[in-house]
Amino acid sequence: MPQVLRCGLVILSALGAVFMATAQALAALDPQRVTIGGEVRERYEFRVNADFDDQAGDTLSFVGSRIRLSVGYEATPDLLFFLQMQDSRLFGGETTTVSNEKNLDLHQGYLAVKNLPGSLTLTLGRQEMGFGDFRVVGISGWSTVGRSFDGLRLAYPAGAWRLDLWGSVTKQYGTNVGADPDPTKENQDSQQFYGVYATVKAASFSVEPYVLYLRDTGNPNEVDASGALISPIAAPAARGQERVTAGLRVDRRAVEDGIDVTGEVAYQGGSMAARGTTPKSDIRAYALAVKAGYRIPVRMKPRIGIEYDRASGDDDPADARFRTFETLFPANHRHYGYMDYVGWRNMQDLRVSLSARPTEVSSVSIDYHRVQLAEKSDHWYAASGKVFMTTPAGNSETDLGQELDVVASTVVKERLRLEAGYSRFFPGDYVKANSTAHDPSDFFYLQATMDF
Repeated sequence: MPQVLRCGLVILSALGAVFMATAQALAALDPQRVTIGGEVRERYEFRVNADFDDQAGDTLSFVGSRIRLSVGYEATPDLLFFLQMQDSRLFGGETTTVSNEKNLDLHQGYLAVKNLPGSLTLTLGRQEMGFGDFRVVGISGWSTVGRSFDGLRLAYPAGAWRLDLWGSVTKQYGTNVGADPDPTKENQDSQQFYGVYATVKAASFSVEPYVLYLRDTGNPNEVDASGALISPIAAPAARGQERVTAGLRVDRRAVEDGIDVTGEVAYQGGSMAARGTTPKSDIRAYALAVKAGYRIPVRMKPRIGIEYDRASGDDDPADARFRTFETLFPANHRHYGYMDYVGWRNMQDLRVSLSARPTEVSSVSIDYHRVQLAEKSDHWYAASGKVFMTTPAGNSETDLGQELDVVASTVVKERLRLEAGYSRFFPGDYVKANSTAHDPSDFFYLQATMDF
């Protein structure tokens, strides 16, 4: 028998054995214990004048796509495996229409062990996490990619209260690629995120105290090719820091009288490593958010709401105290304006909102934001936590501007939801004093989501 034919038969035999083993494994699965789900989301976005200059030609227009497919298997009543794959891309974002680039990734993949001693549940692996209003730890659903955490989490439910504890690695430095680490000093540096979050419910109240710890051992003085610091002190989750956040959230939703009131306050302490000309700094920062609303008991269920948000900034960048609040891992999009020009750092935001439900499957909302700096010597930070506009020395203005958001959504088929939004940002005195451009900025999006 020719050598080529013999090799072909061996390969076919091996493939047949793999196929039979896979078929037997699938046949052994109990279909009653398998759950399959998915999501297809396509969103068109149009943005113009993000730099407030209508002569700059900075129009942004694109379609973002997110496709998720998940499968869960309950091996036993106490053992659950969950896998969620995700493809995220921009239309036309690959080199050519026949290229195959790295858009597919694991969004979630974990093993959950239930009913451990004390009714504990252990979740080990890549997972989403979100608490409260998602202001400090949130599921970033607006993002085409979304956020998940690599780590372990313990959940302890006990009647009216629940306790969550976790530890995760949010960033790995050095040259490690894949799953085979090289134990050099640079590859030992990482960013870790730990937390304890309690939820206590009583009648229409929810009280949620929490303590969060961000530890980053990365080199704070690493520079890029131009010599600029990669991680300046004002960068979100900057390198070389240990930051403790202690907070409390209180939520009251009285369904019978249509009133909702929510308040959250957080204080941060710790230290930032020295970098460049900035000395080692003690962290002293705070943030608060208070909102209230009333839902009128008529057919369209209109709600009128008011909200005030504030996060501290640094009043003296040259001293050894860093007072800019760190927003950590939030989902900011729904809080401080749909344009994402403002985050929970060195800011004040007065928000007035009106929403209604014309039908059981549709909604419409109008939001007005008046935003200002908390400290005029610190920068303007975007929803991502990054500097949106650098504040020059000697700045005397705090008025960032005003934003108007209009959003409408409806279910057009059983599992197909359409959503559209339009926003306009009117720059304030801060922009006019520190820039030659101060034209309004516009944002529009149209989104279709199907889930199963």
